[in-house]
Parts: sequence; C-alpha cells; structure tokens
Amino acid sequence: MPLGDFSREAKQLITRPCLLAADIDQTLLVKGADRERQHFLVSLAPQLLQSAALGASLAFLTGNSMHELSSRFLRWLIDQLVHTGRLELLERFHFFSNSAGVYAHFPALDELVKGLPTTSKGDVTLESVLGAVCVEDSQRGVAIRPSFIDTAYIERASIPGDDARAVHSILNEAGVKYMQDLAAKKPTYEKTYDLSQVSDESTLRAPKVDLRVVEYGSDTNPGKATVQITLKPILSFRHAHKPSAVFGKDLRTKLIERIQETLDRNGLGHLVARPGGLTSIDVALEKVDKAYALEFLIDRLNLNGRTRQGQKFGSNAIYIGDEVIVGGGNDYPVTRIPGLLVFAVNQVKELIPFLSHVFVPSAILVGPDATADVLADFNRCAVGLLSNCEHARKTRKPKTAIEAFKEHIFVTQVRERISSLATANRTSVEDWQTLHAFVTLMSRNDPAAGQWLSMLISELDSIMAQLAGGTTASKVALGPGAEGQ
Repeated sequence: MPLGDFSREAKQLITRPCLLAADIDQTLLVKGADRERQHFLVSLAPQLLQSAALGASLAFLTGNSMHELSSRFLRWLIDQLVHTGRLELLERFHFFSNSAGVYAHFPALDELVKGLPTTSKGDVTLESVLGAVCVEDSQRGVAIRPSFIDTAYIERASIPGDDARAVHSILNEAGVKYMQDLAAKKPTYEKTYDLSQVSDESTLRAPKVDLRVVEYGSDTNPGKATVQITLKPILSFRHAHKPSAVFGKDLRTKLIERIQETLDRNGLGHLVARPGGLTSIDVALEKVDKAYALEFLIDRLNLNGRTRQGQKFGSNAIYIGDEVIVGGGNDYPVTRIPGLLVFAVNQVKELIPFLSHVFVPSAILVGPDATADVLADFNRCAVGLLSNCEHARKTRKPKTAIEAFKEHIFVTQVRERISSLATANRTSVEDWQTLHAFVTLMSRNDPAAGQWLSMLISELDSIMAQLAGGTTASKVALGPGAEGQ
C-alpha cells in the first residue's frame, strides 16, 4: 500500500513517537570513496526516506568534522530528497558531528525554500538547496550554515580557548613521538599491522592535529567553538592483521593512555582522550559523547519512555553502530542509555559486548548491509501497523512501530534459539531448568514477577559490562543476536 494512503493521524499514532539513530561511516556508508555514494543511494537512502515518510525521526551521529558530514552524507541525502520530490522530509533528520559535540537541524520546508530559484516546472534544484543550507569555506570546503547549528548545545560542549591550545600542543608532541617510534620499528610493526592503511604509497603519513573549529549562530557574524580536537592517522586494532588479537593493547590504545596521563598532569582532567573512527584519537569534554547527544535529542523530541507504564528513558529509540566495543568504540557510550536497543553491525563480531540491550542483527551481514536490513525490517513493521490503523485506534494501548519492531526481532530470535537448544547435545537439564525459571516469571501477571525479571537482567548486564571492561578482546562475548552462543 502506498505511504500516501495512510492518514497523518495514523502515522502520528504509530510512528511519530520513535527515533532511529545511527553512526555514519561503516554503518551507513561503506568504506571506499569510489563506491560509498552509489551503495548509499541504492541500499540505504530509500530505507531512510521511507522511515521519514512514515513519520519517524532520524538522527545521525559521527566523529567526522562538519565539513566531512556536509560534503558527503548530507549532500547525498539532500540529492535523494530533491530527486524524489520529498524535500519536506528534511526536517525529520537531525545531524551530530565532531563526536556529537555539534548539533544541526533544518526548519520546515516552507521556510527553507523561501526565495530559492526554481526550474521551469517550479521545482528547486540540488544546488539551490545546498546553497541554502550550506556555506563554502575556501580552506575546509562545504559546511552547514552557522544559523542551523544549535547555539545552546555547542556552547555547552565547547572547549575553552586556552585549554584547546594546550591540548593542541600535547597532541602534536604525542604525534611526533608516535611517528618516531613507528619509523624506528617499522619492520616489527609490519608483522602486526597493515601499514598501507596509514601510508601514501610507501611513505608513512605523519599524524596531524585538527582543532575542528565550528562556526555557529549568525551567518553574517558567527561565533566560533572548538568541541573536539583530533589526532590522526593512528594505527588501531582495526588495522591489524588479526584485530581481536591486539584489541586493548594496540598502538592507539597505548597512545590514548599516555595522552590522558599528560592531560591529567597538566590540569586538563575534565577533558578525555578517546578512540574516534578507524584512525583517530579525539579529545573532548568528558560529558560529550554519543550518549550525551542522544539523551539531548530524545528529551528535545519528547520521546522519553513512559515510566508509569514501565518504560525506560530510551524505550522509544534504537541506535545502529559499527563500533559497539567496550573500551574501544565511539558507539559504546550509547549502551548506558536505559531502554535503548542498540544494533551492533560491527565488522569484528568477537568484540561486541554481551548485554541484553545490544543486538547483533545478522550472523552474515555487517556494516551498511546489516543496517539496510534493520531499517527495512522497521519499515515493514510500521507499514503493517498502519495497514491495521483502524484497529489500533480502537485499542486502549496501541503498539508503536518501535514496539512492534522490537517484538518481531526478539520473538524471531527466541524461537530460533529455543529450536537450536532442543537439538543441541550440550544443553543440560540444569540449562532447561534455568530457562524454565525465566519463562515462568514472564508468564506471571503480578508486578513482583516483572520487578524480579528487571532486577535479574540489570544485574546480568552489570556483571557482563564489568567482565568485558576488564578483559581482553578474545574474552568479550558476542551480543544476544549473534551466532555461536
């Protein structure tokens, strides 16, 4: 059934109270500039646009700079919106860059396209829309206009000028020492890492410090803020021939530890050095990470879970990321948001933490391919609910698309797991007794049973988080949806 056949009232009832959030690189965009645009336009963009057309809000969180976000992902997204004649959906998208230290959002269509040049048919063009939402910088390239950057948010996330200069000096010195060590021990490191990923032909690329200055507020007289200071490229476990073998003891982890020690020693302990993307180390205020951004947006959109109905804060949202890794991934912080279901589409599945709210959506697919499957699944569940919207209106507690989606994926997984257990020789009587105890608690309708289950799951998550945080990568368990458990 075409989406236009569903009423606005039905969409608001079923899909409006939800947020779909995702990382960008390796989650929505494949690696490799020669194919990432085409893959996105064919596989991901149609699913994102359908989710937005169904009424969902969507957020994208990246460690990349505002310029990288604007010149790649945002440009291609707007291209699709213009091409499909759905530019009004742009206001349903929210953008965070610089490790979630910068938040951008665009106004409703009427305000956005006011005064824009059009074609002979009255349509706006890609270039005219890009000119309205972005500005060209002669040194760094295209970036979202300062007027679309949330002023209050960026000012709370900004690093004071004196601190930024001190961090720049610390990172620069750390980069020089790292490069000297890498050059001196190159033959040794070649046995562990693929050095070609941080080299230009046969020459190693020296890491550089980027202050990531962002303009905000006024287009004519903007303010300037530094919310993140980045050092890259640095070899990480992702560049190793056997990533899980060096996780937690790779060159980037060791360098982060030394940088943090220097920050603390110089009175900059309120700043934290963290792993960024594949090759970067980011320094930002301790509070500023992807969880900080998601909590802000969930509250801003009034999507907080209904506590009187037993929902947790993040119950109306899901997050998809490829760096859901304890101690080594910039997507991991979102796992601290209660009620948020996190989809781990990691390349290296052995590094995914075992937590009840971390889900591995596919035993085969990873990265953007796995993300496309998750979004398609959500859209199918939403359309299914909308097809029965008359019934939903008459129901005292109608399901939302998020609820139907979660129910679908967990019911499917539980059935498959129980089926595999029934034929597994390794399943003991004690295992069946444990499973029976959980099922019995779930089958009871009294509040006490629900409280016991909640306490048990919280305790299990806490234990597994502590074990994963203090262990090597090879001992980190796969997530609940993964194969091999």
